[in-house]
This record gives sequence, structure tokens and C-alpha cells, in this order.
Amino acid sequence: MSHNEDFKDSSSKRHLFMVVTALVALPLLPMLMGWITLLS
Repeated sequence: MSHNEDFKDSSSKRHLFMVVTALVALPLLPMLMGWITLLS
């Protein structure tokens, strides 16, 4: 089990971070574009 945990820890963290970043960033992109349009 420890080998499996090491493998998951090394590869899954990067995937998890990418998924969380995408889930947070994608809904915020239109809002950021709206703020940039309003401020400029």
C-alpha cells in the first residue's frame, strides 16, 4: 500500500492541483474580463 500511496502522492497532487485550478479559474475568467473591460 505504501508504494501505491507514493505513486499517488507524486502524480495525483499535480493532477488535483490542475483540476482545482481549472475549476476555480474557468468560472472567474469572464468576470476578470469584465473587470478589465470596466477598468480600461
